[in-house]
Parts: sequence; structure tokens; C-alpha cells
Amino acid sequence: MLSSLVDWVISVVESTPPWAVYLVVWGVIYGEAAALIGLILPGETVLLAGAVAAAIGPTNIGWLITGACFAAVLGDWTGYMLGRRSGERITHSRLGSWIGEERWNRAEELIRNGGVVAVIGARWIGYVRTVTPFVAGMSQMPTKQYLFANVLGGVVWVVVVGVTGYAVGETIGATLLLYLGFAAAVVVLGYFAFRWWRQRDKSEIGSTSAE
Repeated sequence: MLSSLVDWVISVVESTPPWAVYLVVWGVIYGEAAALIGLILPGETVLLAGAVAAAIGPTNIGWLITGACFAAVLGDWTGYMLGRRSGERITHSRLGSWIGEERWNRAEELIRNGGVVAVIGARWIGYVRTVTPFVAGMSQMPTKQYLFANVLGGVVWVVVVGVTGYAVGETIGATLLLYLGFAAAVVVLGYFAFRWWRQRDKSEIGSTSAE
């Protein structure tokens, strides 16, 4: 069964045009902070999958990593500028409420205490990576400081994750890609299931209060 799935994955990857892989990987990495996509689908999962695809298919790993570096830096820069200009409005929006005040406060405390080091380190911590650019902008972190941390952190993160995925992909490529796809599906489905559960819970509380 697994062997058949692996063969199917290989055939799909080999027939997928490189531009499609670039578009998906770069788009998700850019949108991770710029559009908060990272709260649903972690960027490293997509980058790892793209690097594995490059190891077993026609996608060029050099172009993939280069474009991903630009996407990571530009995406976080977009999030930073949105935070400077519309930070309070975003945190008090429906999306901001869903993220939760505790998460916003934790990220803000991290930025204030850690500065440049915190921005670089945040690249490696799930949802923190997604909200850090907004919080850095809201906190009015100096532009030059943030730009330095953003470029350094983004490039190092992309290169390490991308090269690791490519190296592992050359050994167990299709199997790893299969597991990554499964993991991504679980994360996305879990996100929507959680949202449905919270909405249902709020509706029940509202009905109880009305009674």
C-alpha cells in the first residue's frame, strides 16, 4: 500500500511543472505573515515539501531557495508595515480576537525584551513567527533594526529548512513528501474543526444565557 502511494507521489511530482512548485512555496511563505496564512498552514511544512519535490523532481532547489528568501523577507516586511499603520485595528478585529489577547501580549513582550534577537529567533517558533512582524510594527520597533533582523532571520531560516529538506529528500524523498502532505492536511482540517467547535460553543453559551 505504502509502496503504491510512494510511486504515485513520485509520478505526480515528476509531472508537476517547476513554476507551480515555486508559486505555491513562495506564495505561502510570503502570505505566512503578510496575510497570517501561517496560523493555518506553517511555512516550514510547505518549504520542506517544496525542497523534497526539488530533490525528486524537475524543480531547481537554487531557484526555490532564492525565491523563498525574498518571499520570507518581503512577507514579514509587509506584516511589519501593516502593524505600524493598522496594528490596533487588526488586534481588535475578528481575526485579532481569534488569535487571542494572550498570544498578542506574549509576542509583544518577546519583542520588547529581546529586540533583534527575538525577531530572528521567532522564525523558528510556529505562530510566533506569524504574528511577530505585526507586533514589531505595532511596538514601533526601529525600521533599520527590524529590517536587519528580518533579512538575517529570514535568509537563515529558508536556507536551513530548504537544504535540510533537499538533503533528506534525496534519501527518502517521496515517503517524506507523503507524510508532509498528510501532516499539512491534518493541520488545516484541525484548524477548521477547531473554529467550528469554538463557534458552536459560543452559540450554546449564547443560547443558555438567553434562557
